[in-house]
Amino acid sequence: MNGTKRPRRLRLEPALRWKHLLPYLSIFIIAPVSTYVCGRWLDAVAGFPAFPPVPLNVFFGVLVFGLGLSIGIKSTRELYTRGYGLPWGELNGSSRSKELVTNGVYASCRNPMTLGYSLLPVGMGLTCRSLGMAFLIPAVIITVLVLYLKLWEEPNLETRFGEAYRAYKRKTPFLFPRWRGPKGG
Repeated sequence: MNGTKRPRRLRLEPALRWKHLLPYLSIFIIAPVSTYVCGRWLDAVAGFPAFPPVPLNVFFGVLVFGLGLSIGIKSTRELYTRGYGLPWGELNGSSRSKELVTNGVYASCRNPMTLGYSLLPVGMGLTCRSLGMAFLIPAVIITVLVLYLKLWEEPNLETRFGEAYRAYKRKTPFLFPRWRGPKGG
């Protein structure tokens, strides 16, 4: 070098560290194992039959799991690159998003991460032919997450982003995207 220092690039995204990977380990290792064990236990206790039949279980299970995974990963990536935050930012102030993300998958619903990652046990349950995994466990997960989102995250977002968040909240569905129908219809 010629002795001059290059200016440091301003970094808005939180630096990823090993401690940031722990929540992902829980999503992709602990949660699937727990889902499987609890789902099989629920099936045995409730006497649920194996459903859906082979090979439909593989087709629909992989389809739902893949859809959920793609929505979850895309929304996580958009929060990181556009909002400069991480999914657990409301729990960890240093990872909190700096910008309100309202485009991409966030234009379809306010909580695409919850939607996407909640589809994972549905897909697992269909693939494993487990009604407990496919329906009961996701119902519990969604109930807990909706309570968290409504009681904790949404009020915090309203405080942080003010009218911009309230306007986004008025026009964008909470969890399930609206069916727009065919163009012109």
